[in-house]
Amino acid sequence: MIFIKWEYVLTEYVYRKVSRSIAKELAKFNVNPNSITIVSTVIGIASGFVIAMGKVVEGVILIFISQILDCVDGDLARSTNRVTRVGAYLDRVFDRFVDSAIVIGIVALNPLELWLPGFLAIVGSFGVSITRVMAEAEGATCKVGIGGRDTRLAIIMIGLILGYLSEVLWVVAILGFITTVHRIVHTIKQLR
Repeated sequence: MIFIKWEYVLTEYVYRKVSRSIAKELAKFNVNPNSITIVSTVIGIASGFVIAMGKVVEGVILIFISQILDCVDGDLARSTNRVTRVGAYLDRVFDRFVDSAIVIGIVALNPLELWLPGFLAIVGSFGVSITRVMAEAEGATCKVGIGGRDTRLAIIMIGLILGYLSEVLWVVAILGFITTVHRIVHTIKQLR
């Protein structure tokens, strides 16, 4: 089947290899996990600005650092028994800001050509997120689809490095809409 449960492959096999060690060290200094969430968000948003200035490689490095720190906050919260609903809420909301900043940064490189796929990439990405959040609010599980955040960000980072700006935005948009529809169908089946 095409809909593979791989939403967190990059997180588990790349980011968490680094984030767990960082969280272990930060736990020694009683660092608040929410402060890491904020730092991660600021770096993620900064990646969009850096990309918009044409410094694509540097922007990709910042995305990568932001994603590692996005894992550190959760690892730190779990390892110090500081998991909170506020932390989970902030993490999800701030992820949308980062996703949007990255896409807007790409669009800024060539607005006339990239505004439409950029707009659709943001809408598709928000669709993926909101369908999961709303499903979970109704008591359903919804970690399905081929276009989860890990996948979209991996495609963006690779596409930026290779210089395929329009193509990467179209792929992210299409994957976002496919995943949104998949999650809607998956949730409706559970709720019936």
